[in-house]
Amino acid sequence: MYDAASSSQPDRFSKLPNLHKGKLTLPEPGAKGPRFQSGTGASPKVFQGSLASASEFPYIVGIVTSFQEGAYWYWYWCTGTIIAPNKVLTAAHCTADGPGTTRVLAGKDRLFDSNGQIIGGSGFVAEVGSTWTHQGWNITQQYADPKAPILDDVSVLTLKQNLPSEYKPVALSAQGDQRPYAAGTSAQIAGYGVTSSNDADPDSRLRKATVPMRSNADCAAGARYRADRMICAGSGTDTTPSSDTCAGDSGGPLLVNGVQVGITDWGFEPCGSSPGYYERLSYYSNAIKADLTRPKLINADWSGDGHTDLIGRDSAGNLQLYYGSGFANDGAGGFYYKQKINAGWSGFTRVFRVYNWNGDNKPSIIAMKPNGELYIYNTDGAGKFVGGARKIGTGWAGFTALMVTNNWLGNNRPSLMVRRSNGDLIRYTSNGAGGWENPSGTRIGTGWNGFNLFLTPGAWKGDGLEVLIGRTSKGLLRMYQSNGKGGWTNPSGTQIGSGWANYKSIMVPGDWNGDNMMDLLGVNSSNQMRLYTTNGHGQWLDASGKVISGGWGGFNPIF
Repeated sequence: MYDAASSSQPDRFSKLPNLHKGKLTLPEPGAKGPRFQSGTGASPKVFQGSLASASEFPYIVGIVTSFQEGAYWYWYWCTGTIIAPNKVLTAAHCTADGPGTTRVLAGKDRLFDSNGQIIGGSGFVAEVGSTWTHQGWNITQQYADPKAPILDDVSVLTLKQNLPSEYKPVALSAQGDQRPYAAGTSAQIAGYGVTSSNDADPDSRLRKATVPMRSNADCAAGARYRADRMICAGSGTDTTPSSDTCAGDSGGPLLVNGVQVGITDWGFEPCGSSPGYYERLSYYSNAIKADLTRPKLINADWSGDGHTDLIGRDSAGNLQLYYGSGFANDGAGGFYYKQKINAGWSGFTRVFRVYNWNGDNKPSIIAMKPNGELYIYNTDGAGKFVGGARKIGTGWAGFTALMVTNNWLGNNRPSLMVRRSNGDLIRYTSNGAGGWENPSGTRIGTGWNGFNLFLTPGAWKGDGLEVLIGRTSKGLLRMYQSNGKGGWTNPSGTQIGSGWANYKSIMVPGDWNGDNMMDLLGVNSSNQMRLYTTNGHGQWLDASGKVISGGWGGFNPIF
């Protein structure tokens, strides 16, 4: 279990795929010129394959992540495939096994130049909003035993914006369909990987090759093979290397007649010395497609990788950032790395996060001084503060509760909700440009003095209508849902939980465990953090909760 009070972190950086040291400048999201890159020239390093054009594979994307550890910067990349306008399929180890800021790059023949920087001038850049990872991924076993089989290494990225229509989703092999896997069937591999195990050049051009499907008997020679969920392809041996996927190709497609039948996952070094191993999509197809219809949620993502992160203010007034890995079954409760991001916050009586306050789809921190002045601290969406503090209000000291909603009125503008001493509930909504739509506030309820804690999880029931949850002195949780027009669908409230009286802090920061459905986190009287999961539609999957971390007594608040 991860201990929040400890400075030690899981030793996982060295295990990241395709890791490079140095600062990588990530492009801002949006169109970058022509939809597809062209004229990238020939490469002398293609190993048993050929250069490909992104227009030939309009569903293939690059996935690039950059992060900072102390004074040092690192970055790595993988390949993925578009399966819906806002969904990208890839390997779990490409997204839930490292922190940082992630960009999805579409329409690129080549990702990086010779200096290790992303090539501009074409394509489209998208941000990641949330992620789904197969809950059976056995990353903990892999860390304990490097020879353990790699199981269920599958993820889907949900993008913050739809990709342009020129980027077409790939067809996926149907659940249970074994026809594409017959030994000897001609298959195609493609991706942005390097051309050999010893290739340090991050040039990363899109390449393709044709490989034969292998029999289960051939694949099982790898010892870690599981015939129900894996496939291998390629004819390479130690003495006669052949076409193969390599570092950077992870998460990319294995194709038969234009249908994706596998996800590039693992292999033996050097690349080309044995068949490559792929996740068998006929085993995972239904689980992957289930994510296409999950309700949208907004994760409390500070760094820009689509994973929920937590921030705690310690007794010295420092803000400590706890990166979420995006996968709670990782042996560390879903915590990846801790880093101090700022100091000097002791003088504020309230500190909390808000999303899209300025209409920029980025997180900010709002803080209140004892005299009631309200200040906002904006970020670049990649974990860095920008522009310094800006005062956005006065007279906020008299409220007995203050919370934030992301989209109370259905206009994608956040609101601050406050409770007066007489129990009135007042809404103040952003104008989407850093100011106020209703600077005098709008009363939306009375009689709210019966609650000692409030939660604003967003669309708790998965129907796009946001809710407010209050805790009573007896530890009951009552949910009140907005009708999206300023009123209520259930003005009397609905009880959704009991036994919450001993929790010092409760948070609903989006998805924590990696199933792309809303979770609740609570810090109890023993300073343990417990995880409670839901089905994304307001019903509990685990109403009993489980401990994922300890040592949270020194933080106030945690948000």
